[in-house]
Amino acid sequence: MKRPALLLLALLVSQSVMADGGDSDHALIALSTVLPPPPAASSTEAHQDLQAVLAVQQSRSADEQSAAKADTDRSVFRFADALDSTMPPASLPKTTAFFERVAKLDKAEVTDAKLYWRRPRPSVTSDQVHPLSKEKPDDWSYPSGHATFGYTTAILLANMVPEKRAEIFARANLYAQHRVVMGAHFPSDVEAGRLAGTVIGAELLHQPDWQTDYQTARAELRAALHLPATPAQTL
Repeated sequence: MKRPALLLLALLVSQSVMADGGDSDHALIALSTVLPPPPAASSTEAHQDLQAVLAVQQSRSADEQSAAKADTDRSVFRFADALDSTMPPASLPKTTAFFERVAKLDKAEVTDAKLYWRRPRPSVTSDQVHPLSKEKPDDWSYPSGHATFGYTTAILLANMVPEKRAEIFARANLYAQHRVVMGAHFPSDVEAGRLAGTVIGAELLHQPDWQTDYQTARAELRAALHLPATPAQTL
């Protein structure tokens, strides 16, 4: 299935799997009912996934390795370069708190999905894979939690600062791709994270009990970037 069609399907399906009431910081989306399954073990697709990891491993430069390691930090401030900002977290307490809440939610959602599929990491699948960091035991591969956080963050940031939408999504793409550079994930894990993060981010924009924190963080961030409170309308 092509990416646009799959993304549309995910967005539509998510409407039927949202939790009814309760604490929206938990069980917001049942990702196992939204995402496609990972490639079956020993399938052509799984082989191609592994070959892609090995190809990246062969070509990754020292600078790429350093950047990928830096992006293991699951923080909205990894997107500072996309916003042309060097502001420390202490100067944006509301923004920091909001995206820490996002990271906590993402982790809970992805953990459930990982336990559902239990896909081994690339280095477990093949001893030819030499990851740049050691993952926790039984921390499964599908979907990528970092990629999910990256795209959830991109959705939210792009709505807070639409003036930087292109730069934000380009940064999310790089942030996610760095998981393959690390040897921590297959490309299909990252693609699943793209879908998961898009669905979660889009849903959070409409969750009533997230609106106050979202609007407060948005106002703080725009003021810190010296942008008008409301973005100019564009055609």
